[in-house]
Amino acid sequence: MGWTHCIIWFLCLSVSECWQLPNTEPVMHGQIQSPQYPQPYPPNLHKKWDLWVPKGYQIQLSLTHLDIHTSTDCSQDSLTVLCDLKVLGKFCGQENSTDHQGQNPILSPSNTLTLIFQTSDSTAEVQQHTGFSATFKAIDIDECSKTDPREDSGLLCSQICINTPGSYHCSCHSGYKLHLDQRTCLLSCGGCIFDKHGGYLSSPGYPKPSPPFLSCKYIISVEPRFIVTLNFSDNFHIWCKDNQQGSSCQDHWLQVTIPGSLSMKFCGAKSPGLIVTNSSTVRLDYHTEEEGLSNGWSLQYSTHEEKKCPHPGSVAKGRITPDLNEYFSGDYIHVTCDQEYKLMMGHQEINIFSAMCQSNGQWQLPLPTCIPVCGQPTNHINVYQRIIGGRDAPENTIPWHVLLSVDGARGGGMVIGERWIMTAASIVVNQRQTVSHVLLRIFMGHNDIDTLKDSPLNATSVHVHPEYNNPNSLNYNNDIALIKLEEPITFNSSVMPLCLPAEGATYDTGVMGLVSGFGIADDGSKRFLTNKLKYVPLLVVDQETCRNSITSVKRTSGNIPDLTNNMFCAGIPEGGKNSCQGDSGSPFTLTENGRHWAAGIVSWGVECGRQGTYGVYTRVANYVDWIKKTMQEN
Repeated sequence: MGWTHCIIWFLCLSVSECWQLPNTEPVMHGQIQSPQYPQPYPPNLHKKWDLWVPKGYQIQLSLTHLDIHTSTDCSQDSLTVLCDLKVLGKFCGQENSTDHQGQNPILSPSNTLTLIFQTSDSTAEVQQHTGFSATFKAIDIDECSKTDPREDSGLLCSQICINTPGSYHCSCHSGYKLHLDQRTCLLSCGGCIFDKHGGYLSSPGYPKPSPPFLSCKYIISVEPRFIVTLNFSDNFHIWCKDNQQGSSCQDHWLQVTIPGSLSMKFCGAKSPGLIVTNSSTVRLDYHTEEEGLSNGWSLQYSTHEEKKCPHPGSVAKGRITPDLNEYFSGDYIHVTCDQEYKLMMGHQEINIFSAMCQSNGQWQLPLPTCIPVCGQPTNHINVYQRIIGGRDAPENTIPWHVLLSVDGARGGGMVIGERWIMTAASIVVNQRQTVSHVLLRIFMGHNDIDTLKDSPLNATSVHVHPEYNNPNSLNYNNDIALIKLEEPITFNSSVMPLCLPAEGATYDTGVMGLVSGFGIADDGSKRFLTNKLKYVPLLVVDQETCRNSITSVKRTSGNIPDLTNNMFCAGIPEGGKNSCQGDSGSPFTLTENGRHWAAGIVSWGVECGRQGTYGVYTRVANYVDWIKKTMQEN
């Protein structure tokens, strides 16, 4: 049964408006479930949740599960979503997942939201309805796309609006300044504006002496594609007071201000002469006091057309503001990235980016790029606990983990880009042949296979390392492969890429890493193929120690692969914790500066978790050049 939407709200209860709760802090995301979920909910309930996020954000509510007893107009059992006494939705009935069934999330009109879950006594008899589960997160409000209801103009900014996370700020074109209200752009001279392409300016009464107590302001402002040149006459005199340090322009002065440059203050009898401003706007402030007498000044100004800067284009996963058809000298652009992406200038991460169109028709800086935030999950595994010997991974703690189905067989992988999955070559090569991409199904975003299987992704190509050659399962050297997806991934808290190894990455003996997988688990009495994503912390093992353990096993077992320098080992000497069958291709991660990076790929091993043996992993740091080259060329 689909959603039941009630047009008339029959709920009889006292509901307060959405307001900020005292003594609480706003959160950016979270989860809400009905009492006893996923067990059936009890009768005679009246449960209320008041949500709020920081100002400048809205709340997006997604119902991930709904199973509420159906009644006419949802009058008996229901979930009601409202804000400021306005009902945004009322639900009962049954539905699986809004994310995969075409249902739209609920977006609050402000930074608050109220949920009310009520059940009647008619459900007192035994029933199996489990209620609901929902997630919510803060969504940045693009204030620049809205109008200001307080003002008749309807504009938040009179000229340029720049959106920022949780807020916005206003900016002005050249020749204007921002008013104290921080939104209105005003001409910087009260009425003395010269917008012709040539003209004459002089001090009041020139060539006669200037009156005292002057505070004159002049602005020359022409089209942005023109540059203003000032040519002062030789007949120039502004009174100045001499002191021990020389002449001082304290009481009488003429100040020339060019946007983006230092102001120039003139006094004395020497003319400034010719000034090429490299700007389409120039401001002149002339000031006199009662003491002293200035004969004044005059100038001719002219303009010539300048080159405009090329259109900056666009930034993938980002936005350029302001979005203009043409950009001229003095214009600024700002670049912001979408959520879950970060600004990069070359190999350096930057917090903000602005660039100016210069008078030579070139941008001050090249555009940055927006790349996914890697290796930084929104939810963390804070305590390593005692996949063999592993624990269920909480949601959003290992968002790069991928479950692969290769012609029905299970394997693992990890997200390393918008369209790229890294895995082991051994799970995509069968009898020396790379499996067709049509036999691959890729799953991600959840830690439960029953949920994962509802949203498979398809591959478009498979790229095995050219030196992988393992016909008899005895040579796992170069056990690495890349899978390209048909469509790019939209990153969020549940799907996020893992960082590739940095240049010079090290595998220090004894360092704790994390391996995850949907492979074989052990409950103490038997081993079974798990339907939950497991994780386990493992130590990086000394290479010689691992080589000796493999040599020891070879004496009794025979056909055992060799350990190469393209591999490393991880585990614990006493055994009980390690990766296993079905985990092949899964990630082994190490952490540096708070970021997880792809240190290894589950490759092979001898008896899962056996005492004195270790799991063997592909050393990813040895393949970074090949990985980047493959991604760039395909």
